[in-house]
Amino acid sequence: MSAVAKRYARALYEVASEKQAIDTTEVELNQITDIIKQSDELNMLLTHPKVTAAEKKGILNELFVGKVSETTLDFLNLLLERGREDELNDIAKQFTELSNEARGFADATVITAKPLTEAELEKVAEQFGQKVNKKLRVATKIDPSIIGGIIVRIGDRLYDGSIKGKLARFTQQIKQAQV
Repeated sequence: MSAVAKRYARALYEVASEKQAIDTTEVELNQITDIIKQSDELNMLLTHPKVTAAEKKGILNELFVGKVSETTLDFLNLLLERGREDELNDIAKQFTELSNEARGFADATVITAKPLTEAELEKVAEQFGQKVNKKLRVATKIDPSIIGGIIVRIGDRLYDGSIKGKLARFTQQIKQAQV
């Protein structure tokens, strides 16, 4: 993540905090980035160098006026004026990280070979939440290639308790022992 994205996210966070609109701004940013990702045409228009900032602002205003807060819309317009629209995804991620940090939350991705029950997922969230002293918001992924066990990613930390990971570490130990 670029330093530019971090600065813009921090500035937006401070403005949203002053207006007590952190949650709203986070939701709106994520919705906007999802809409842009899903629409190839919109993504191409916003990143095309021959489309002027004024034209881009007109398109976004047409799409989002009345649907997102003035704070979010002003921020989008600022990004377009400064030619930083390509940073929007990173800014949204950084903004979410800042708001999670302030609330004592963390996003976690749990990868398993088979789906977990709700009770198992709650137990995993509780146990790993205690490790990082935060309440976890958990997203799940199914990856049969891990064979069994569980992989948990919280921010930049990775806890690999998968059979695939254990086999890889075991193989590495054998290779090192043979040297």
